[in-house]
Order: sequence, then structure tokens, then C-alpha cells
Amino acid sequence: MKLLALGDIHGKICHPGEEVDAVFIAGDFTNARDDEFAKNVLDMFSCDIFAVPGNMDRRGVIEILDSYGANIHRRTKKFAGINVTGYGGSNPTPFNTPFEIEDEVIAEHLSELEPADIALFHAPPYGYFDDVGGYSVGSKAIKDWIKRNQPAVAICAHIHEHQGVAKIGDTLLIKVGMASKGDAALIELRGEEIIIRFIR
Repeated sequence: MKLLALGDIHGKICHPGEEVDAVFIAGDFTNARDDEFAKNVLDMFSCDIFAVPGNMDRRGVIEILDSYGANIHRRTKKFAGINVTGYGGSNPTPFNTPFEIEDEVIAEHLSELEPADIALFHAPPYGYFDDVGGYSVGSKAIKDWIKRNQPAVAICAHIHEHQGVAKIGDTLLIKVGMASKGDAALIELRGEEIIIRFIR
């Protein structure tokens, strides 16, 4: 099974041109304006789409994701026999963006989610791909949830400076780059084997 992971689109469409079984979009469709742009992104794909809003996405984007059946913020869905769950927005930033949530509230919300095989977040877990100016700015609640639940794969975005793969226990964490610059990740699931390829 081949999956495409995108994040931080920020109002720029860049289709990677890959045939995949499902697309995972880790938020920030917009720059806090033009909510309707999210439709343009979703309309590019004819496969299953799983998405969460980013901290830059307003309520209108969430409503669009709902109308397409793509929204997995605070939800768990079944896909090809695996559980997929998600959480959008981010812990607070210095920029007062539209969808920020206190980490204590994120922890409370995450405690309500079912365990999953694939988890999709906008914000990265604290200490992983979250360094900005020498400080970790990721979510401790997300890190704790991953450590407790150990999904096979966790996907995140948000911090533009980073892209890469790391392990948190048995979880393979995939931090996608900026789709607005053409970055994406291809994830191939071959039984127990997971193959990651970053593309531009």
C-alpha cells in the first residue's frame, strides 16, 4: 500500500504526481484566509483522504474537510483494515494563529482517542523536529500520547525548518516538509516493512 503525506500547503497547490492509495494531509491548507482553497487541494485527489487542520486554518477549513469526509481531527477511522486517527491545530505559538490549543487541553482530547496504526498530527511531538532558535516548541501532549499508544506510523508538519524520520519507541515518526515548496513523503507499507521516500 502506498500513501502520500503532505503538510504546510499554505495556499499553494503542488501535486506530486504520484499514484497512491490514500493521502494524509497534516494541516495548514491556508494562511488564515481563503478557506475555500482547501477544496482545490482536496479535489486534486481521487483516492481516500485523511486530513487535520493546521494552526493557520480557520473554522471554514474544518467545515470543508467535514463536507468531504476527510476530517480526522479528534476522530478514528478505518482504512484498509487499519485504524487511522488525528489531531489538528497546534499548541500555542507567539503568533496568535487561528487554531491554537493549550497543551493541557490537547492531552485531554488525545486521551479520548482510540489507539491507532497511523496517527496524523499537525504539530510535532516535543523534542522531535521542533527546534526553533534553539528551543523545542512541539507538543508534550502529543509526545506522551505517542509514547503510550505506539502507533506504527505518526505523521506531523508545522515547523517549516525540518523534515525527516525518527523513532519514538516502536513508532516511526515522519515529519513532512513544506508542500508549498513542493515537499512531500511517500510511505509504502509492505507488511511489517515501512519504506519512506521524501520527494519534491
